[in-house]
Amino acid sequence: AAVDAAAVDAAAAATTVDDDNNMVDDEVMQVRTMDIPLWLSTLEVTKHLVGHGKGKTLEAEYESTVVITGKGSGTKDPNAPGFDLPHLHVTMSGTDVRQLGRLRRAIEDSLIDYIIEDTPEQEDSADSANPPPSLGRLLYGLGLSAANASPKTKDRAPDRSVLARSHFPVYLHTKRETIKQSDGDNNNNNGRNLITKKVWMNVLELPRDSETKEYHGRFLASRSFMNYYRNHFHCRVDIYGVWGDGGKEHLMCDPYVLITSEEKANVDKCIQYVEHRIRDHEEKFEVSRAGGRRVLRGEKAES
Repeated sequence: AAVDAAAVDAAAAATTVDDDNNMVDDEVMQVRTMDIPLWLSTLEVTKHLVGHGKGKTLEAEYESTVVITGKGSGTKDPNAPGFDLPHLHVTMSGTDVRQLGRLRRAIEDSLIDYIIEDTPEQEDSADSANPPPSLGRLLYGLGLSAANASPKTKDRAPDRSVLARSHFPVYLHTKRETIKQSDGDNNNNNGRNLITKKVWMNVLELPRDSETKEYHGRFLASRSFMNYYRNHFHCRVDIYGVWGDGGKEHLMCDPYVLITSEEKANVDKCIQYVEHRIRDHEEKFEVSRAGGRRVLRGEKAES
């Protein structure tokens, strides 16, 4: 699906009303955008989202238009908004902001399904209850993108903690339709509350040995550390990409640390603690992160 680039720019300029305001003039075109993480920005993902007639189906169902541009989109029009971006960029246009919100949710669900479908099932029943290792990174990216798209957002730091859909328990995503159906049968809001469960979330890169190419992260998962994260910071901390054969464990993104909690302040404090543990490890074992150290509050970025 495609629309004229000039029309998209004009519609974007006309977007002055927030999604929460239901008093939107039906004649005013509204535009919402979504940035898909760089590591998922491929032609295969674009086809998964809008290929084989899916794009037209989405547009008809949500009375909106969907345009995907950027690297991995296959877009040939250099005038299309987002054409030069290094990642996939989704532009959603329509006159009903509620429908645009539902459309964003549908595209998010489709990306989540892609991650789940692309991750081999675990033979161990205990492991099968865990989320796919790449899911948390995706949900953080989607939460960040949604926050950046809101005109109300003041803090736009690229690595800040954001409110995002929870990665755990995984059945919230794998049994999404079952939960929705149950909600309808019982005529209550339990299902809706479940599938919209959100937590505060942040991620950290893991250091890598430049010679062996091995990522270091197991040092963060000692029993004493895990208890400290949970009891002192009230946070759940997951380390991905350092456990399976070769350390990758079917990870689609780079190895990372995922920190989640019901409260933003908990995540922010835990991030500082884990960041200092990583720095200590980097100095001791002479390893480093591709993106460098996380700049913490009160610190200046390294030159």
